[in-house]
Amino acid sequence: MYDRRVAATLGEEDSMDEGQLWIDIKNGKQFDYPRLLFVITGKGPDRKKYEEQIKRLKLRRVAFRTMWLASEDYPLLLGSADLGVSLHTSSSGLDLPMKVVDMFGCGLPVCAASFSCIEELVKVNRNGLLFSTSSELADELMMLFKGFPEECVTLKSLKDGALSTGSSSKWSAEWGTNALPLVNQVIG
Repeated sequence: MYDRRVAATLGEEDSMDEGQLWIDIKNGKQFDYPRLLFVITGKGPDRKKYEEQIKRLKLRRVAFRTMWLASEDYPLLLGSADLGVSLHTSSSGLDLPMKVVDMFGCGLPVCAASFSCIEELVKVNRNGLLFSTSSELADELMMLFKGFPEECVTLKSLKDGALSTGSSSKWSAEWGTNALPLVNQVIG
């Protein structure tokens, strides 16, 4: 969706030569919207199916990579990203996506699929945005990445909010406040 909207906004035709696009970039041509790289982590059972679907899309401004990372590499990936996207939805409406917690812990703002309790975690316009449809996600990506990297005020604001969310509750502080008193009560 982002790929088609950016092409339409820039007046690009589907027949535009990919090689010419790279020549334009190499020659310093500035674009209102960046090319995006989505890194999909995990090794779910449907991974191959989705990789095949993505290949058939023939996207020009969006690339996807799938990878399984060692636990020590995962925060490095998140810390080097500009935005996280969470497609997690809760069948019960009660569980929150731990991947979003990981993202906030690395100071990464999030666009997350909306469901009943997600706003307990994602504070709209503070540390992320919510979407219910692919069109809404595409609109959010267009808004957040227009003028990237210099002119994306909203993305920078969400990053600041994610940084404060991630640093507001450190594990040791939470342990001391919530778990330690219970442990002391049980063994005390």
